[in-house]
This record gives sequence, C-alpha cells and structure tokens, in this order.
Amino acid sequence: MMVEKFAGFGFCKAHAATYADISYRMTYLKTHHTAEFLAAMCSAGAGFYHVSAYVEEAKRWGIAVQLPSVNRSRMEYTAEATADGKKALRVGLMQVKGLRVETILAILRSRETHGPFRSLEDFLARVPAERDEVEALIKCGAFDDVRHNSRPALLWQWNLLQAKGQHTHQGVRAVCAAATAAAGTPVTLFVEMDRDDSIALALREIDTADYTQQQKLRYEREILEVCVSGHPLDFLPRNGEVWSDELPRLHGQRVTLCGWVVTYRHVGTKNYRNMMFVTLEDQRGLFEVILFPDAYDKYGGMVYETRSMRVTGVVQDGEHINGEMLERLKE
Repeated sequence: MMVEKFAGFGFCKAHAATYADISYRMTYLKTHHTAEFLAAMCSAGAGFYHVSAYVEEAKRWGIAVQLPSVNRSRMEYTAEATADGKKALRVGLMQVKGLRVETILAILRSRETHGPFRSLEDFLARVPAERDEVEALIKCGAFDDVRHNSRPALLWQWNLLQAKGQHTHQGVRAVCAAATAAAGTPVTLFVEMDRDDSIALALREIDTADYTQQQKLRYEREILEVCVSGHPLDFLPRNGEVWSDELPRLHGQRVTLCGWVVTYRHVGTKNYRNMMFVTLEDQRGLFEVILFPDAYDKYGGMVYETRSMRVTGVVQDGEHINGEMLERLKE
C-alpha cells in the first residue's frame, strides 16, 4: 500500500530494489571479507570520505596496514596474508604522490621477469625511475624490506650515486648496472667498499639514525596522504579532551575534542548565509561538527587552512556537535 502510494509521486521501485541488493552485497563483503573490501574501496577512490579515513577504519577493526613496498605492492591496494593467518591491507604504489604510472608498470614487470629487488642499485638498474620518484619511495618506506640501513642513509647513498652518475638519469643507471655486474650477489652500493683503505672504511662505518616516528608520519602524510605508522594526532597535544566514542553518553553537554578533518560540506541557508558540516576523526572514530552561520563566520575559514583542530561545542543526539569554537592544533 505504502509503495503504491509513493509510486504515484515518482517513487522508483526498480531503484529501491537495486540499492537494496547493492547494500546487501556490500554489507556481506564488509563483514566476511573486510580487508579485501577495504582494499577495493581504497583502490577505487570511492566513498564519501578520503582514502585516509578507510585506512584508519582498517586499523580500528584490527587489520594491520602495511606501507607501500617496491617488492610487495601492486598498483592498487591489496589484501595480504600475514604470518599469524590474518589479513593485512597493503598500500598500493598508486598512493605514492608523483610516482608515474609508467614507473609503477616498470616495477611490476621487472619483478615478474627478474624477481624481487635486492638493493637500491638493483632497482635503479632495472627501473627507469626519476629522481623525485626514488626519493619519494625511500622517504615513505617503500624500500624498507630491501634496505639494510636507515632511510636517511639510503637517501645519502642515493645522492652520492647521483654524483657518480654526473646527475643524469642515464648516468645513474649506467653506474648502477656496472655496480650490479661487479658486485654480484648480494648487490652493494659501492664496489669500492670491499677494498681495505680509509675511504672504504669510512663508507662502511657510516651509521645514520633512522627517522623518528613523528618524522615518518610527516613524510607519510606528505607523500601518501595516509598515515600508516600511526595516527596524525598521535604527537599533538591533549589536555583532557573527550574521545569520539564517548559522545553518545554526553548528550546535551558542552565538550571539547581533538580532531583531524576528513571531509567537509559547505551549504547555504535560505537567508543566504553560510554554514558547514565538518567530519573529523580521532584515534577512536569519526564525529561530525555543524558550524551554523554565526560559528561559520568566525571559524569556517580555519577548515580550509588546517586539518588538525580542537573543537568545542554541544553534543546533539550523541551523533553530532553544534560547533561553538575551533582552535588550530600546533602540528
């Protein structure tokens, strides 16, 4: 009866059936094949939220998230079996900012033909990657399962390698190919390190400290736009703020939370004023803040300038906050 009533006003029963079928299928996959479901979502760039929100959701569901890897990643996100029999979410090479599709395809073809990369030189001899691409891969951790030293040390070696190749891409590849042929297995950066002189000794004794956890997160944010090694708010100051999962029991109360902006939607009112719906997250979940016109006039611009902020407002229905004040958190 109700369906027939709505049908007279343009209600499309075919659409309703289709959406119901899609919802059921997605709910089933999300429940029984969670890692694969999230990998598909991240690869497609689908959904209302930025891909970083789905990565954080994977962590909250107990799914390990792995950094991109020149030896393990494919172009897209993938679900990967771990040693304990569980599934992990592997970030795809598509997520590395500035990495060309041609370079990704060259990496995949070389792995398929010649096996995994054994060193930086081996990679450079086989893949025509540009300087910025190599630096991005090193800084975001894509060589972590290849290298035998820290990321800063690998960058230092890469810079020396460029100097030996006279700063040209062809020169670097020639140097790498020569080093690979001369060094055999395993491949090392400098064949001269096998010599017993002061220069070789100095090269062997170089010990560069790795990035701190905070530095790793910063590079992941810049290069991947997702944080794998932690949450963006892990190193930001807290002073007794509540957590997002505490909001349902705080209805009607004024609260303060720390949040990381996931997405926002700007709308206009019938009085031609501006307001905004802002979705943020902390380490425990998502929450929504509504900036009505008066609050938007004061703080709306901040949403375009920073992603980390402290929010104060009144909890409504345990689902959203009527925002009263926003403060920029020091990053």
